[in-house]
Amino acid sequence: MAYRERYGEKAAFLYCLAIDPIVRPLRPRIADVLRDRRTQAVLDVACATGAQARFLAARGLQVVGVDLSLAMTTRAARRSPEIPFICASALSLPFPTESFDGAILSLALHEHPEEERQAMVSEALRVLRPTGTLVIADFSPPRCARWHLPWQVIRLIEHTAGQEHREGFRDYVRHGALAGLLARLALVADQAQASHFGCISIVAVSKSAASSR
Repeated sequence: MAYRERYGEKAAFLYCLAIDPIVRPLRPRIADVLRDRRTQAVLDVACATGAQARFLAARGLQVVGVDLSLAMTTRAARRSPEIPFICASALSLPFPTESFDGAILSLALHEHPEEERQAMVSEALRVLRPTGTLVIADFSPPRCARWHLPWQVIRLIEHTAGQEHREGFRDYVRHGALAGLLARLALVADQAQASHFGCISIVAVSKSAASSR
């Protein structure tokens, strides 16, 4: 319920106005990873206003977006009625096992406590077909983070986003950010790149490799 309240109509409007433009450089990078792997059916988990889903659909991929915030999915569906946007939890995705070729978790993990982060990754892997790919994009502190201006801006944004969000971000960074999470889950990225001046990591994890861990 807290998530729904935190991301209501006002938050969805502000996200569309301010956050979507900032994260725009991620969209083609994520799309290229999926297209290089011949991905067709993609699930965008925690899709927010649907900007990434729209970008992928414009590239010819079949996309479904999921977000727990009804305000987010309503705004996304209004903008792109041809794309299915479903209000549902990333902790319990309403899809059968092995339903998609690809899944995305873009800036979706850092605001959650550790148990939920791991559950979200596990659920995303569950709905992937055996040859599928999970693409995760999330914050990673750069070298000399204390003096890195873009990273300090990100910290400020996260600090002002509310107590739950702030505490989740701090815990996420304290435990090694994305690299630490992958290590705890015994997942190995077979492709990785950096974005946003080294503040965001984009990794691809193959379902086949994850299943054999």
